[in-house]
Amino acid sequence: MSEIGYNNLNIGRLSHAYIVSPLHSQALAMAAVCAAEDSKKPCLTCAQCDKASRGIHPDISVISKPQDKNAIVIDQIREIRKTVIIVPNDAEKKVYIITDADKMNKEAQNAFLQMLEEPPSHVVFILSTEHPVALLPTVRSRCVERITLIGSQKTNAVISDDAAKAAYELFSAIEQGNTAIVSFMFRLEKMEKTTFLEFITQARAQAAAKLRASEHCDSIAKRKKLAQAERILEKARKMFDLNVGIGHLSGFICANLLESEN
Repeated sequence: MSEIGYNNLNIGRLSHAYIVSPLHSQALAMAAVCAAEDSKKPCLTCAQCDKASRGIHPDISVISKPQDKNAIVIDQIREIRKTVIIVPNDAEKKVYIITDADKMNKEAQNAFLQMLEEPPSHVVFILSTEHPVALLPTVRSRCVERITLIGSQKTNAVISDDAAKAAYELFSAIEQGNTAIVSFMFRLEKMEKTTFLEFITQARAQAAAKLRASEHCDSIAKRKKLAQAERILEKARKMFDLNVGIGHLSGFICANLLESEN
């Protein structure tokens, strides 16, 4: 099991497959398609990062467990196999994020293993899971595991652990309701400007990815919440670019989330 710093992720040296926490899957996908020429990936400012954060990048695909099934099944992996040979549209890399990868059944994992053994050079697989031990040892052995996203003040990394965790906590607060959203606002107000930008970028990317992944898997009510969160974060990013203060932005995000709950 290897552990590397996020600042080591240079487009020319990306591995073909990673096993990461759900906290980090979107940041890694964004880094894979980022157009920045130096080691500061994702840069958060290029067209590729922008499209990735809005969930509209044509080279990032999200695969998740269907609502009517107990597992990610072999047919879903076969669909991936049909498309991996197609070169990327916009970026240098084509990214497949498998959410809750531990829910792949044995047949699906064995089919996935065949792609891991001879992957096209332009493809990056991201297995997002909190339970990597549920994956076959043969699958794990062919992936880079446990990426550490080192904070940007220490390295050239852009998405820090603190921002990634805050994005995760945002969606947890949305699920819990008003009290949790109000508590979360006080967390946001204490952030430094750089971390706040990282948080908005990461959260917006997660909202878009969750929305795409939930198309056939979740309730209309849940999808409505995700769509609302994505719109709020999009507006917050525009306000940030106009130098609106962190306190005002925190209030804007949480007040609008509270309104959507009512």
